[in-house]
Amino acid sequence: MGLGKAAIAEVDVAINQDIKAFIPNGDHDIEFLLWCLKALAPEIERRGAGATVKGVTLQDISSLPIPLPPIEEQRRIVDILNRAASIERLKARASAHLRDFIPALFLKMFGDPIENPMGWPTSALGDLLQMAQYGSSKKADATDDAIPVLRMGNVSYDGYLDCSDLKYVELPDAELDKYLLAKGDLLFNRTNSKELVGKTGMWDGRFTAIAASYFIRLRVDAALADPTYIWAFMNTASMKGQLFDMARGAIGQANINAKELQAIIVPVPPLETQRAFAKLVEAAAARSRLSETASRLAADLSRSLLDKLLGVHGRQPTDQGEHMADAIPR
Repeated sequence: MGLGKAAIAEVDVAINQDIKAFIPNGDHDIEFLLWCLKALAPEIERRGAGATVKGVTLQDISSLPIPLPPIEEQRRIVDILNRAASIERLKARASAHLRDFIPALFLKMFGDPIENPMGWPTSALGDLLQMAQYGSSKKADATDDAIPVLRMGNVSYDGYLDCSDLKYVELPDAELDKYLLAKGDLLFNRTNSKELVGKTGMWDGRFTAIAASYFIRLRVDAALADPTYIWAFMNTASMKGQLFDMARGAIGQANINAKELQAIIVPVPPLETQRAFAKLVEAAAARSRLSETASRLAADLSRSLLDKLLGVHGRQPTDQGEHMADAIPR
């Protein structure tokens, strides 16, 4: 366990000096105290001492400021926090299901894209595109009222967007028009470690943005192929293996250029079949987004409740001015 982590022992266990045990008295709900300790983890981390391995003493933890409302109120708060945690677990399962569902659906409908067992006609990727363009090399050093720029970390290995950490750039109108992303644009990560070169995201148009120069932006010709189909094709296990073999350079910095990318051979099923696949993917993604929305609301409720109890991020004592020691029998 890391410093500040907390759990309830489900069975009788022995502990060593690195794990502190607390046995609440009868006036305090054990799950309530557990939630308090979880919320106070940043403060416990701050109090840690030690050159190589940080630790805290029993006195450090016993002096932590926590609220101790009446037992029934503690149980009501625990119920709310447990429900929110349950929603978060459901969201995680929904996200995992989506990540498993799309590759499985692709293989079922189209077969392995390298072996092409269904005998689909094939085409060079470049022949299915309207555009293949490197992203902007402008340094992202502007404030957050400028244009968001997507970087390598904003696309996961399996092709999903993560916009939780954004940088911003200021561009003149002419350059902005040149680099502005459109919904359905594919983002091919051309430079990265050998294992990560070729990860491919698909822009969903959630806000105005451009891509950094680490990406090649691909705009699929909708009359020839569906961008969701091409995105899923690029993220199949077979294509991941092919891209790994294609990547040139050292382990720390490998590369696939635009010419090599556009030469990749793509099976091209009938367009209506590709679009049927895209509709199934969107339906699954919509269900996943609903669970994410519910999870965000539940997480906001949890944070709000814990902040009211413990102060912002657990760093400030509440007006009740109690301490963890008050919950421990002497």
